[in-house]
Amino acid sequence: MKLHIESIEGGTYLATVENNTEQELAKNNGKPIAFHCLNEIKEHFDGQDFEQVWLKQNTPYDEMCGLDDKNEKLEMLIDWH
Repeated sequence: MKLHIESIEGGTYLATVENNTEQELAKNNGKPIAFHCLNEIKEHFDGQDFEQVWLKQNTPYDEMCGLDDKNEKLEMLIDWH
């Protein structure tokens, strides 16, 4: 099982759990949970074991400045222990 954390504008994070080929966004009452820091995500998933945890940074700045859309994503494997 893997955890994908997506950093979006305003210091907000979304978390998606990947189990085999299925992915599910962390939700509360059917609505996506907007986390404010990595510690909130750790608390939410306390007790779950992940093989890998990935952090992805989304930024609109290149597009806003007229630069080409990059094919490479800004993603990094992070230590979750």
